[in-house]
Amino acid sequence: MPELTLVLETSNGTFVRHIPDASPLPAVDEQGHEAEDAIRDAAATFGMPDFFFLPKQQRNGSSMRELGDGTVIVGPRAAVLQSKSRSRPGGDAAKEVAWLTKNIKKALSQASGTIRRLTNTPAVLTNARGRAIRVDGAAHEWLSIIIVDHPDVPQGYRPPPVSGSTPAVVLMRRDWEFLFDHLYSTRAVLAYLHRVAGEPLDLGDEPRRYHEFALADLEAVPDPVAPGLAGLGTAVSTARAPLNPAGREDMAAHLLLRVIMEDIARSSFAEDREALRIKVLADLDGFPIEARTELGRTLLGHLSTIGSWTGEGVRTETRLVAPNPDEFTPMVFMVASRFDEDVRGLFHGRVHLLHYDLHGEDAADHRSVVGVLLTPSRHRERLWDTTMFALDGPQGYVPVRMEEVRAMFAQATP
Repeated sequence: MPELTLVLETSNGTFVRHIPDASPLPAVDEQGHEAEDAIRDAAATFGMPDFFFLPKQQRNGSSMRELGDGTVIVGPRAAVLQSKSRSRPGGDAAKEVAWLTKNIKKALSQASGTIRRLTNTPAVLTNARGRAIRVDGAAHEWLSIIIVDHPDVPQGYRPPPVSGSTPAVVLMRRDWEFLFDHLYSTRAVLAYLHRVAGEPLDLGDEPRRYHEFALADLEAVPDPVAPGLAGLGTAVSTARAPLNPAGREDMAAHLLLRVIMEDIARSSFAEDREALRIKVLADLDGFPIEARTELGRTLLGHLSTIGSWTGEGVRTETRLVAPNPDEFTPMVFMVASRFDEDVRGLFHGRVHLLHYDLHGEDAADHRSVVGVLLTPSRHRERLWDTTMFALDGPQGYVPVRMEEVRAMFAQATP
């Protein structure tokens, strides 16, 4: 498909957006496998490879069935991918419409079958980082994503409606790559596709629809700050579908959170704790896209300040992040001048205090807080070391003890 140009009228003036064609595929007669690789690469490169699971054969009675062309799982949401590729279309529009309709219906049926099998029978899947994770499909909200690779879709073609109960989105490979390039977040891409699933749309119009949502989000009135968040930090309002590409103002600062996520993804974890790693990565990937650049700049500033500090004792800088409304996991980001057991205890205490303040003495099982500690690296090739600490559910807090912890932090604050 040719490059798509969008002209957007906003309250700040007219914006022109160019959506490039899909990434080129190797010149082979049948490009189905190459298209699948490109789809996986987009999700693993601009998102995180930990959330993309490779196809797997699963026994179904006396036969073997492949579990989709790939599965994306991040937090509570999940999607089965099915791709259909047409490398040499003819010049007859009616024949191309027939090919598209036939193959999209087939893909929808395949995706629905995969979701049904994963929901009925948990499976061990291997993600694009090569790690095996047990997936219980019943614990996720599912979506079918059909990705079409076709160089010349007839104008005005609209995919057939979904007949099953699972919501679905049909989009071009170009549009799949656009979403990942624009958002740089697997969780944000999946959240957007869940948001639009089931809405009729001409094939190839996804970038236009995305920008319509982005413009609507831009004009939306932010929710008032919840009383429980007052005094915890600075309130930040961000759009669910950002208009500007991720990191447009400062890509280095924007990508700092991704670097932290890579640190956690590459760290040594016991095999039985791999699911915890994936959960924490999913929580971090839920951090709002439009707030990541500011977070990165703040943490880089803290690292610079602490890196040049020569005083006695230990110096720390802390950033607390809480959702308003409740759309992502609360987080503690701390930068410290050294790492030892005292600093570890201080860090853990700050994470516990935020968990207590937000979720109370008896937090529900699904209530979480994630903490990230950055300290000067003990390795020459790195600028900092990353330590992660996460809490879930009730912690048996004693209010008097937690007030002592609060007083300790208040006393340490200049």
